[in-house]
Amino acid sequence: MFVRSTGLGRTLLTGRISKIVTTTLVPATLEEPPAGQTEPTRVLMEMEITNPVHWTVRAFLDPKDLRHMVMLIVTNPTFMMRALKFLFSRGPRYDTPAGHEAPSAPKPAAPAAPQAPAPGAPPKGPPPLPKR
Repeated sequence: MFVRSTGLGRTLLTGRISKIVTTTLVPATLEEPPAGQTEPTRVLMEMEITNPVHWTVRAFLDPKDLRHMVMLIVTNPTFMMRALKFLFSRGPRYDTPAGHEAPSAPKPAAPAAPQAPAPGAPPKGPPPLPKR
């Protein structure tokens, strides 16, 4: 999944949905409501952002939000057909972001022995320090 935020400028976040459950947790504290208080049941969608930072984003959906999403899908036949096609299609393979290795990537071979510089070639690196 890709996530963009107006608060992060042009930063593109990558991640995945890690959990979707129904819960009565208080969104402000992520704890059960105190004794004697009730909290409405909501759908909790937890997303794990993996690149360029590691965040956990939690979205609490109220029944009104879920009804709105379902109505958008059901009342738009073009979207419904595209969604069904999308559901049964293969996902694309994405390149691994710079600085991240794939978990199944083979280890690189030992580096080759350094080669001697060609005769007459200028030496690499900074010049020697002058003597005083």
